[in-house]
Amino acid sequence: MNRSGEPPISKTPVWPEERNPGGERTSDKPSERRGVAGDICHRIKNDLQTMANLLALAAPYFAAPLDLAEALEHRVGAMGVSYTLVAESGAPPTLDRLAQEVARRSQWRLAAPLGIQNSLPYLQLSLRLCSPLSLWLHEVIVNALVHGLDGNGRPRLSLSGGLSGHGFRLSVIDNGHGLPQGFDGATHARFGLKVAQAVAKSDLRGHMDLVPRSEGLEARLELPAHEFERLNRHLWN
Repeated sequence: MNRSGEPPISKTPVWPEERNPGGERTSDKPSERRGVAGDICHRIKNDLQTMANLLALAAPYFAAPLDLAEALEHRVGAMGVSYTLVAESGAPPTLDRLAQEVARRSQWRLAAPLGIQNSLPYLQLSLRLCSPLSLWLHEVIVNALVHGLDGNGRPRLSLSGGLSGHGFRLSVIDNGHGLPQGFDGATHARFGLKVAQAVAKSDLRGHMDLVPRSEGLEARLELPAHEFERLNRHLWN
């Protein structure tokens, strides 16, 4: 059920189960299962290529092998969130649940309890969208926790956005220190923000902005509506 209490609309029905009079399952449309399994395997193959690209991108930033391994471990974990959600529900992940889980897995970096306000909609996402969105969320959330909220006694994150006629927007807002004086994302961004910028531009064909606020910083991802629809057309691929 979505937040209005109405059943969610799914482009791909849950595999039906046929049972005999004794209640035992007899079949569940093997052809549908093979098709969805093939789509998921294709997506995992592409995710493995993304991990290889991350390794190549990270190598100049981490001299020690253990630092490189740790940097990749957390990012691989973020990309695996969507598969965890699929395993739990048997359905494509939704935007609100995906963002909540990525944030939950990152909050151990803070000493103080993290307040999370999640106003994202119940919006089903294709696996094609889940992987880059998970990675983008991981980068901007960790950046906020480590650099913006460090030492904040009451750290908060606000997750907002959604799809409209103008396009798709996803924002992560913190109540931290904001950007350093004279910060230029093109020249001063570290590895995490470089990854977030690359995901926004190359993987999603959108753009990312860092917007100073009266309290803290907003990391904003925007995609044109037609790009979001293209990437979200096939839920299992």
